[in-house]
Amino acid sequence: MSHRISDRSAFPTLAQVREASESGTGRGVKVAVIDSGIEANHPRLANASIIDLVAFEERHGVVEVVEENADDSFGHGTAVADIIHRNAPEAEIGSFRVIDARSVSRTHLICAGVREAMRRGYHILNCSFGCRGMAKFILPHKEWSDEAWLKGVHVVAACSNTDNDEAEWPSHFAPVFGVDLAETEEEKIYYRPEHLVSFSARGENVEVAWLNGGIQRQTGTSFAAPKISAHIARILSVYPGIPPSMMYALVSSIAEPWHPGLSPDW
Repeated sequence: MSHRISDRSAFPTLAQVREASESGTGRGVKVAVIDSGIEANHPRLANASIIDLVAFEERHGVVEVVEENADDSFGHGTAVADIIHRNAPEAEIGSFRVIDARSVSRTHLICAGVREAMRRGYHILNCSFGCRGMAKFILPHKEWSDEAWLKGVHVVAACSNTDNDEAEWPSHFAPVFGVDLAETEEEKIYYRPEHLVSFSARGENVEVAWLNGGIQRQTGTSFAAPKISAHIARILSVYPGIPPSMMYALVSSIAEPWHPGLSPDW
C-alpha cells in the first residue's frame, strides 16, 4: 500500500521511512540507468521490468535517440541494473545508453540521456559515472541536475574510485545523492555528514550480471550507487511524491553512521 504525499502533514515519520526502506519493493517507481546500456535478456534480469532500451549517438553533429540495437555496449549498465533489480525487484528500469564500448562518454550525450529520462517520467536517475575537467564540461551537468531537483527527480551518482574528496560531477553537486564505496560485507547504507559525497554502500567484490549472460565480481563506487537508488525506490513505492530535499534528509537519518573503517584501501 502506498501513501501519496500531498502536503507536509503527510510526510512519514522516520520509523515509517525505515520500514518502507526495508519492506518496499519499488512498485510504481521508474529508475533510469544512465550508463552503457542493459542486456535485457540476461538471465538475472528475467523477472525485471525493463521498460525502455534507448541509446544516444552523435551523427553528423546531431545527437539522435536510437531505439534499436540499444543493448549494453560494455557490461557496466547490466551490472547496475542487476543490483537495482535485486534490491528493488518491482521497480521499472529504463536503459539510457550514453557510454560506449570503451566505457567512455561525452557531456552532450549524457545531457541528452538524462533529459530524455526526465521527459519520460523517471523518478530516479542512477549515474554510475563521473566527469572532471573545465567549466564548459561541468556546467551542463549542473544545469540538468538542478532541473532534476526542481522537477522532483532524485539523482544518485557514484564518486571517484580513488578519493571521494576529488571533485567529480554530478556526485559533488549539492542536490545529488553522492555515493562512495564502503568496504564491508554488510548490505547496509551509510551516511557521512559534512561531505558532499555523503552516502556509501557496499561496493567491493560485488557479484553482478555482465555481458553475454555472464557474471563477474566487480569493485567500485559504480556498484554502491545503485544500492542507494534501490533504497530510494523502496521508499517511494510506499510514499510516492517525496521530493529530493526531503528524501535526502530522511535517508541520511535512517542510514548507519559512517566510520573510518569503511574507507577502502585503494
